[in-house]
Amino acid sequence: MSSIPLAGPYRYTRKGMGVFHLSLSRPWTWALTHHGMWSVFVHDVEPARPGFPERRHPLHPPEAVLGCWLALYATREYDEEAVEWLRRAHGLESPTRDVLPSGAYVAMARLAEVSTVGNDSRAFGRDAWWWPPGASCRGTVAWWLEEVQVFEPLVAAPAQRLAPMDPELLPELRERVRLARDGIWRPEVYATPAPPPPPPAPREPEPPVVATPVPAAPVRRELPADDSPVAPMGDVEQLGLFGGGT
Repeated sequence: MSSIPLAGPYRYTRKGMGVFHLSLSRPWTWALTHHGMWSVFVHDVEPARPGFPERRHPLHPPEAVLGCWLALYATREYDEEAVEWLRRAHGLESPTRDVLPSGAYVAMARLAEVSTVGNDSRAFGRDAWWWPPGASCRGTVAWWLEEVQVFEPLVAAPAQRLAPMDPELLPELRERVRLARDGIWRPEVYATPAPPPPPPAPREPEPPVVATPVPAAPVRRELPADDSPVAPMGDVEQLGLFGGGT
């Protein structure tokens, strides 16, 4: 790690002729071979244990591998989180697990460059595959691939990461690369499922029903009783029927 420059991405200084095994789960292999993905994130996983969640440790490649060829191997694992990430980040619907080739080499690529989020401007929106807007970053160390060549899948047994390619497989692998470069073999187009329906639009809240107010019955108010004495009446003049005196 001390020899890795942290001021920026570091590229190969010489082209290597060695071919090394690199496993990738599906559908990452499909994104790389069919949709122009050109950076991969390699990590080790520390399993969860009591009191500690699962942890991922991003890896730098050995300097001896930089500039060499990687034979990209599609494993039998199918990453459901990758399906959701590709949908959210790039609008891609991935083929199902029973469609994509597995347990086979599917492409060759040169490991050209390595960078981290902290030392690469592409981490901040200049490269769509590194860190698309609105999506979480897939890792902190990116292995950048160049001269990617897809070829007819070559079924083979799994191998250790970055192990030298099995010499018995190299002639067949080189022949399939040649056929693909000459256009004699063309990549298969894999069927993808229909995208899921968009979530229903939120319904506008209905206006609240206001009940008609019921008029309240008038409150009967009793006048206070007045028990004070009444003054005596004065003389009263008795008038006749027609106003005349009697």
